Amino acid sequence: MNGKKIIKWLVVGSAAAILLSGCGGSTGMSADSANAKGLAYLNGDGVSPDAAKAAELFLQAAEAGHGEAMMNLSTCYLYGTGVEAHPEIAFGWIQKAADAGYPKARAYISIFHIQGIGTPENQEKAITLLQEESAAGNHHAMAILANYYEVGAGVPLDPAKAIELHRQAANHGNVLSMYYLGRCYSKGIAGVAQNHETAVMWYRKAADAGSLEATGKLGACYAMGTGVGKDVDKGLGLIREAAEGGDADSMHNLGVCHERGIGVPEDPAEAVRWYRLGAEAGCPEAMYNLSTCLANGKGVEKNPAEAELWRTKANESGTPLRGRNS
Repeated sequence: MNGKKIIKWLVVGSAAAILLSGCGGSTGMSADSANAKGLAYLNGDGVSPDAAKAAELFLQAAEAGHGEAMMNLSTCYLYGTGVEAHPEIAFGWIQKAADAGYPKARAYISIFHIQGIGTPENQEKAITLLQEESAAGNHHAMAILANYYEVGAGVPLDPAKAIELHRQAANHGNVLSMYYLGRCYSKGIAGVAQNHETAVMWYRKAADAGSLEATGKLGACYAMGTGVGKDVDKGLGLIREAAEGGDADSMHNLGVCHERGIGVPEDPAEAVRWYRLGAEAGCPEAMYNLSTCLANGKGVEKNPAEAELWRTKANESGTPLRGRNS
C-alpha cells in the first residue's frame, strides 16, 4: 500500500485541504494571514498561482509556531510542491505539528510511520497512535484507521470495522468519511446493503461540508433520480460545480451530459473538451470516452494514434471501467 496514495485519498476536494495554512515573520503579517495568503498562491485564488511563494509563506508561519502551517509545509516537501521533494524534511515538519498538538497532524503522521516515509517503518507505532487518537475523539485518526482496516494495512482486513470507524468519524464531522459512507451505500459495498436514499443523505452532508467529490455524486443522483426525486437541472448544476472545481469524475459526467444531451443540447465538441479535462485529471472513464471519440472522429478530428494512447492509459489505470457513458 502506497503511503502517498493513502494521503491523497484522505484529501477532500483539492490538495489545499491538507496543504495550506499559516505564516508570520519578517513580512509582519500574522501566521493565520500568511497561511491564508499561501493558500491563495497555491490555488491561484485572486493571485497568479505560485507554489514556491506558497511554500515560503508556510515556512514563515511554521517557524512562528503555526501547527497547520507546519503540516502544510510537510505536505509540500512530501510532494515537491514549491520545494524539492524531501521525505525526511516532510516527516520533521509533521512531527513538529503533531508535537504542537495539531489534531490532523497527530493522525496523519501515522501514514509516515506505517509506510516508512522519511522515518523508519513502524506499523505498530502507527496503529497505536491512531487508536489512541481515535479514543480521544480525533475524527481524522478514525478516518485513517478506517481506511487501514478497509485495505488491511497494518491491521487485519476488516470491512465491517472500517464502516464502524467511518461512521464514528462522520458523526464527528469528518467529511471524507461522510463521502466514503455515501459511496458504500450507493454501491452496496464494504458489507453494507445498497441504499440509494442513505447514500444521498451522506453525499449531501459531505457536499454541504465542502466535498467536491460528494457534490458531483449528489448531482449525478439528482440527474438520474437515484435515491432522490429526479431534477436534471439541479443535478447538472451540481455536476458542473464539482467539475469546474476540479473533480475528475464530474468532468467525465459533464462530458457525458454534453454528448448525450442530458440537461443541455448535444454538443460533441464540448463533450470532448470535458472528457479531455477529466482524462488529464486521471479519470479512467474519461480516458476511455475520449479514446472512443478520437477513434470515431466524434466532436474532434479522428486520431487513431491518440485514441490508442488514451485507451491504453485507461486500461492501465487499474480501475474497472463502469462502461461508456455511465
